[in-house]
Amino acid sequence: MRRMVITGANSFIGRQLTIKAVKAGWEVVLVTRNPIQDLLQIKQIHLCLEDYHQIGELVGPCDCFVHLAWNGTRAMARMDRDLQQANLEFSIQGVRSMLYAGCGRVVTAGSQAEYGPHKEIISEDCVCSPNTEYGKAKLEFYEQTAMLCENNGVEYKEPRFFSLYGPSDFDGTMVISILRDMLAGRPCQLTKGIQMWDFLHIEDAMNALVRLCEIPCPNGVYNFGSGDVRMLRDYVLEMARITETKSNLLFGSVPYPKTGMVSLWPDISKLKRELNWCPQISFAEGIQSVLDAFGAV
Repeated sequence: MRRMVITGANSFIGRQLTIKAVKAGWEVVLVTRNPIQDLLQIKQIHLCLEDYHQIGELVGPCDCFVHLAWNGTRAMARMDRDLQQANLEFSIQGVRSMLYAGCGRVVTAGSQAEYGPHKEIISEDCVCSPNTEYGKAKLEFYEQTAMLCENNGVEYKEPRFFSLYGPSDFDGTMVISILRDMLAGRPCQLTKGIQMWDFLHIEDAMNALVRLCEIPCPNGVYNFGSGDVRMLRDYVLEMARITETKSNLLFGSVPYPKTGMVSLWPDISKLKRELNWCPQISFAEGIQSVLDAFGAV
């Protein structure tokens, strides 16, 4: 049986990947800080990120090592240089440890933050100019890991996530927080919403991620998006229509950050071509899945 090791297994992506990988026939080992009570039937190793130099010794060889663990991915923590550099150091130690233990393929979670601000479509070949410490550390991690894997003859893929959403996502995300405001009839505080955006449902994303872990495909970066690119305000208006909210949509009440307006406009042609994959869930269907999880509509 193929063996997959997943760090950050208690995250939004980690939990969903675990479910998909098990269904696809993988033997899965989860690496987490604390026990995941509802996944105790799956082997778990409990390890903090700063101890990832031990990971290979503890879990042994695997066919695919998926590294999702990373601290400080939200809000002001993304600008904390010390925290992000610690993430980089500990993550590289984890990769080194797994390469020493024996690993056929490495897959690490990337981010659109590695590209920095772009106003037009973003392909994997675009110049990266990250403007957050988080983006800088993620990009450096990708570059160092690519070199390590090449030197060790190991395959390496980086799914570069843009904007995932779905049931069980973090309450502070835009989709979840706006939906809760809409359902409660509270005013929705919003930017002008004129930036371009691309939402990808977690179910579609995990179908692609499992394929990235198991099928023959080129090394390197893969943009993860849906291809449904619109102005952000259009997505908000669709959410309002689906929820039939009476909330006031206060576009422009929230200023753009000092780092500037960010548009998410990924070119996903490589993802579709190399993985023979297409998203199956429309935004309307995806929002309904979140509402169903709320038990609201």
